[in-house]
Amino acid sequence: MRNYALDAAKFLACFFIVFVHAGSYSELGALWGETLRVTTRWAVPFFFLASGFTIGNSDAGGILKRVNKLISILFYGSVIYIPMLFYKSDDPYIKTLNKIFSPDTIHYGLYGHLWFIGSLMAGLVLFWYARSNLSHRQSLLLSCFIIFMCWFSDAIKSFGVQIWFFYLFRYLIGFALVYIGWSIGAGKISFTKSNKLLSMIFIVCLLAMGAEYFVSFSYFDGTHGERQFPLACIPAAIVLLFICVNSKTQRSTLSNAGEAYSLGIYIIHPLIIYIIGQVSGFYRINIYSSVMLLLGFSLSLVILIIINKSIPYTYNKLNGIGIK
Repeated sequence: MRNYALDAAKFLACFFIVFVHAGSYSELGALWGETLRVTTRWAVPFFFLASGFTIGNSDAGGILKRVNKLISILFYGSVIYIPMLFYKSDDPYIKTLNKIFSPDTIHYGLYGHLWFIGSLMAGLVLFWYARSNLSHRQSLLLSCFIIFMCWFSDAIKSFGVQIWFFYLFRYLIGFALVYIGWSIGAGKISFTKSNKLLSMIFIVCLLAMGAEYFVSFSYFDGTHGERQFPLACIPAAIVLLFICVNSKTQRSTLSNAGEAYSLGIYIIHPLIIYIIGQVSGFYRINIYSSVMLLLGFSLSLVILIIINKSIPYTYNKLNGIGIK
């Protein structure tokens, strides 16, 4: 039975992913703007967890079909960014072509946010290996190690230290979160049934994420790079998943939007934000990050609705529909 609360939460998470990419919120001041952005970092981990939760009892064929869909999504999601890469580039076309045909494109796609798709692909493959060859305890310990290293390397990197292994563990976090999400769905990990208590814990996690950045900004000069994985972002995402599990909601407009458009919004929103930025720059219009957020999210949604109704072939390709 489909979990409509999970679909609605995906739509909410998608909004907060756009929140991260819409700008620095300098209208709030550098400190508070970035602190606010950090508190939304639970959104991407939540998508990993949701993917793991929906695996259920999938066999090897079911996992392979999911991987095939992700390959298609990564390919077509990258293709739509090719014109933008050429337009943005001040380098000779050969350098842009080198980027397009780089081995990294296979893993991360052609635009930074598409790393999620590649990480999820790797996560599903490693999940199947772990489920067949490792015990539940071993898989959980490995997942916790990956999450810790992701947080640790992200924290060190924010102080201006070059930590290249951060990208390795960020790539592997797909496995860690998919496995935890599957464990929750399979009943191997359980927690309180009280959504009131879970909501309070979620709020505490948000405050902890903001506090972690605030302290590093104010006292340790941890301002050289943005934070992608504050310590409480994974617990926040897990708690939200438990809230969805406990919620027995009916199909709604919000759940329908989450089911149909959350992935598409994730894929196209940086392109929409870039176009808005170019147009506003051409007309010398200063757009606050908060306005960019509302424009970027709403226009991405409207464009996807139009594509779904008018060009279903394109919509299907962006969402991996019809892939065997």
